[in-house]
Amino acid sequence: MRNAFIAGGCIAMAAGLVGYFVVLRNQVFTADALGHTAFTGSLGGVLAGFNLLAGAFASCVAVALAIGTLGGRGRGRDVAIGTVFAWVLGVGVLFLSLYTTSRSAASGAVGVSVLFGSILSLQPQQVVVTSAAALATCAVVAIVARPLLFLSVDPDVARTRGVPVRALTALFLVLVAVTVAESVQAVGALLIFALVVTPAAIAQNLSARPWLGLLLSALIAVAVVWGGLVLSFYLSYPASFFITALAFAGYLASRLPRATALTMAALLLCACGLNGQPAASGSGKLQVVAAENFWGSIASQVAGDRAQVTSIIVNPATDPHDYEPTPSDARAIASAQYVIVNGAGYDAWATKLLEANPVSGRKVLTIGDLLGKREGDNPHFWYSADYVSRVVDRIGADLGAAGGAARYRDVGLKDYRDTIDAIRQKHAGAKVGATESIFAYLPQPTGLDLVTPPGYLNAISEGGDPTAADKATVENQIANRLIQVLVFNSQNSTPEVQSLVGKATARGIPVVQITETMVPASATFQAWQTAQLRSLLHALGD
Repeated sequence: MRNAFIAGGCIAMAAGLVGYFVVLRNQVFTADALGHTAFTGSLGGVLAGFNLLAGAFASCVAVALAIGTLGGRGRGRDVAIGTVFAWVLGVGVLFLSLYTTSRSAASGAVGVSVLFGSILSLQPQQVVVTSAAALATCAVVAIVARPLLFLSVDPDVARTRGVPVRALTALFLVLVAVTVAESVQAVGALLIFALVVTPAAIAQNLSARPWLGLLLSALIAVAVVWGGLVLSFYLSYPASFFITALAFAGYLASRLPRATALTMAALLLCACGLNGQPAASGSGKLQVVAAENFWGSIASQVAGDRAQVTSIIVNPATDPHDYEPTPSDARAIASAQYVIVNGAGYDAWATKLLEANPVSGRKVLTIGDLLGKREGDNPHFWYSADYVSRVVDRIGADLGAAGGAARYRDVGLKDYRDTIDAIRQKHAGAKVGATESIFAYLPQPTGLDLVTPPGYLNAISEGGDPTAADKATVENQIANRLIQVLVFNSQNSTPEVQSLVGKATARGIPVVQITETMVPASATFQAWQTAQLRSLLHALGD
């Protein structure tokens, strides 16, 4: 939460100051258009392989300058904004389509974070860049505030007094663009009004004095951001919702009699002073958080009464690649003393959440690092019996539960290991096919011969299209019954996979379902895996 408070405070301060002039100059439509531009630019940047924030900044500045060039004042300016706005939204739709078809399912999380904000997941580098840009924006506003105020109130007189109207207008549009690009991280492109417009509108309702209004606008923006973060941390709803709700409530209050409005504003500021850290657990147990419930199940059984284990992803319908962390996840991470993440790019959201919520003394087990794996390698480590044993031993050592690890390995995993041994003894060398790479670690301990091309497995796992050659090989293996069993992930049943399963069934080849996450969610790791292995053993002819 510390990163969110730092970046959020800086963003809010800049938004409040710039937003005051946006409202004063009647350029609310400009801010809205730039918010949608940030969405398009962010997706375009990611699609091109650049940083999301860089895409947002570049696109907003470019469009702001285009608006300033194409339109002057009044109707002409609105026409220019509307024209650019429509074109930018069209490009955004194109970028979203290209990105979702060329990337894995994680692309959905990117779109959601840009549309609605992801302030709880800001990384240290993002915090530095965003805060620096916001503070620089505040400094520039402070320097040009007097002539800009003069220009905003009476542009004709300002021009006759020698104010550089065109240059100052262009500079202001750039400031708006930078502020909008920053604010998108906090509230998202669709809710940009909450930071850039609403605090300024509240301030102008409370005071007609411009300098006091500027100060109030900045303070109100900071208050609603910090208040929204505190509420989201404790109530487990999106921070962007609370930020916009507080801003709207403040606006309604500002329309009330002044005494009532000031009282409500004071209460809002007091709410922001709440302690942002969760209460410590009173159980006396070590607080352990696992990104996925299969690792959480193992940790819980190894640790026994020593630890209280919480798993973040427990719903079988949730795709770990596409997961967008919630405030309750941030709270769990912040209070954890030991965190288990899969790593190797599988749950990048968990790594980001850890970096966004640094806690002294917290220990993190990244399983990919333990196994010497990196992003791009097959991340489905829980399908390898050898890797599972190594993870069990490490968790036992880290939690001071070596005895629990030994018991779990020798007793808890006995049926699991026995079923693997039975497959090896009875069907070693049997040729099998699979639809994706989650099965790729199982052939080694079971002795099965996985003949599906690795490129095909990886393409389906990553949401891509297999090559024509790989697809032809797989279909030939099915058509000529060159495999004894086809294994498929029922949680990733794409049209390509469904077609393959249908062809295998038609050719009389047994089809075995496996899942990427535990089904049912209440199962233990060993019960889930053993049930799948027994289905495979039965399909092979046991």
